[in-house]
Amino acid sequence: MASRRELPADVAAALDRVPEARDRFAALPAQRQDEWLSWVDRGRGRRGRRDRIDELIRRLLPAATEEEVAEPPPPPPPERWWLWLLLLLALVLAGLLIWWLLSRGDDKSTVPNVIGLRSAVAAQQIRDKDLDVSTLSGQSKRPPDVVFAQRPGAGTQLGHGQTVIISVSSGRLEVPNVTSLPVKKAQKDLADAGFQSQVKRAASSREKGVVIEQAPVAGVTATPGTVVKLTVSSGVKPVVVPQVVGQTQGSAVNALTGAGLKPVLHNVPSARPAGTVVAQKPPAGKEADKGSKVTLNVSTGTGPSTTTTVSTTTTTTTSTGTTTAAGKVRVPRVRTLSEAPGLRRLNIAGLFATVTFQRSDQPVGRVLSQSPRAGSLLPRNSRVTLIVSSGPNPQPPAGVPDVVGQEQATAAETLRGAGFRVLVLNRPTTNQSQDGTVIEEQPVAGTNVPGGSLVAIWVGRFSG
Repeated sequence: MASRRELPADVAAALDRVPEARDRFAALPAQRQDEWLSWVDRGRGRRGRRDRIDELIRRLLPAATEEEVAEPPPPPPPERWWLWLLLLLALVLAGLLIWWLLSRGDDKSTVPNVIGLRSAVAAQQIRDKDLDVSTLSGQSKRPPDVVFAQRPGAGTQLGHGQTVIISVSSGRLEVPNVTSLPVKKAQKDLADAGFQSQVKRAASSREKGVVIEQAPVAGVTATPGTVVKLTVSSGVKPVVVPQVVGQTQGSAVNALTGAGLKPVLHNVPSARPAGTVVAQKPPAGKEADKGSKVTLNVSTGTGPSTTTTVSTTTTTTTSTGTTTAAGKVRVPRVRTLSEAPGLRRLNIAGLFATVTFQRSDQPVGRVLSQSPRAGSLLPRNSRVTLIVSSGPNPQPPAGVPDVVGQEQATAAETLRGAGFRVLVLNRPTTNQSQDGTVIEEQPVAGTNVPGGSLVAIWVGRFSG
């Protein structure tokens, strides 16, 4: 049997004020009293507790009837917390419904998938969705002017007027560095990067099968499918070409054959004694494969005399420049000419050029200015600075590769592979090692100039 709880002071005081309620409460079983007291205890705050005590008194008083019937009061009223929970759930659902209705308004568009499309078509499809478009150019294996990436991705919901960024292929890729790699690995890396390869074996002290040189060089940008020429070590140590200029034909032949090289003889007119070697190619000191050919120019002894008389008052005039007795030349006028004719005119005058590009409304390649100005006197081999127009909308910049010291054909191929046009200018030289090689290039290596620009190379021609 449950024991009766001691009445709280406030409950006892309320019951004392209403004896009938007190007597009826005292007549209740202990379990029913405990239920009522627990219900009163759950009242929130003083006022809530007071209201529940009043409700307890009201329930304990008998109803007004003609005949009083002693009946026990009903149990305390049930809790109503679940009604509040239902109300809160209804409010949450209403909020979600309102958000969904607002988010599916007519002011949003779905980003279309434009990867693989031409830039103009892609941009139009995006604008048709009431979205703006921003274009970026980048390197990709895709053909030129084709979209290879977009941000945000297809299917994204954007508000009208928001921007979709598309990346458009420039059609050019960066040549990877494959030197010092085994040839099979080098060819695979080039194929993965979108290039073809061509292998040439060469004598080298490096390990057999290792790439010792590549053209175009690493870092140059080129169109997909460009052939990269690989020079691969044959594992055979190269031969150093001996110096035979000035020797007799017989001595030169013996020196070359003794080094494992094959001499090829050409008779040329010269004032040197007959049978004397006056030039050789490759020059002395260069490395060559064992068994390769070395061309010798042998004097016939019938050339003109090299003795000349110089008068201090004599001047020699050409169509493009003037050479004075003091060894100075007059700077020709090249401003307003196209770049290539201007460079040729300076080269004929015995001058080099320093080329810089500048955006202008003039045609691409037009010489905008020169310094020093036309008619100035300069020592031979001096430099004339040319500012050349890159047009109003120049192509994206590209770095000029270093080709100084390379053979003419290799240098020209490297530059073309990098996306440049090439102008070859011959320059007399008394240094036999410079014969047929690039001794100067403009713009200089490493300069960033508009893609497709003209790069001039000065190639040495040995004059004996």
